Amino acid sequence: MGIFFKDKVKTYPENIPEDTLNAFRAADGIDSAFEILVRKYEKLVSTCVYSIVGNPEDTMDISQETFLKVYKSIGSFKGDSEFSTWLYRIAKNTALDFVRRRKQNTVSIDSSGEENEGFDIPDESTSASPEKKALQNEKKEILKKAMEKLSDEHREIIILRDLNDYSYEAIASMLEIEVGTVKSRLFRAREALRKILLKENYF
Repeated sequence: MGIFFKDKVKTYPENIPEDTLNAFRAADGIDSAFEILVRKYEKLVSTCVYSIVGNPEDTMDISQETFLKVYKSIGSFKGDSEFSTWLYRIAKNTALDFVRRRKQNTVSIDSSGEENEGFDIPDESTSASPEKKALQNEKKEILKKAMEKLSDEHREIIILRDLNDYSYEAIASMLEIEVGTVKSRLFRAREALRKILLKENYF
């Protein structure tokens, strides 16, 4: 026995994850189901893209491109893996394709960092004093410069775990690695970041 929806004469397997159900419904033309997935995972997609391309303008464009690809190809999602894993892979490949195209179309990337603004920490304090805001901005700049010096692999794992608070299990699913690998990679990434901060006298 499946799940029956009046707005679409269609049955779906019981006891499947909510994301998988919404993906199946979206593939059957129920746009409200796709909108649910977009709202739930827009932060995941922008985080993934930002960690690769490094600036907010391109992040917005590539994130939109990612969801357009997902919308067009969602019928190919069979539920064999978690939806977040499938989506993350599309976002990552779309961002990497953009970077490859950019490198092909430019002679060189300016080493001053103008094309790579780094990672930005959201400021959740709207009532902070001017002094506190200045300190927060200084910390943002410090972390941004240090993050730019990390390898792509280390930057990605820190962004997912430390800056976006995804669980080890969720990260393992997204990156298609074991939970133990997530923990060891995160440890090495944190050590690399700490050494950069110490070397550059960021502390």
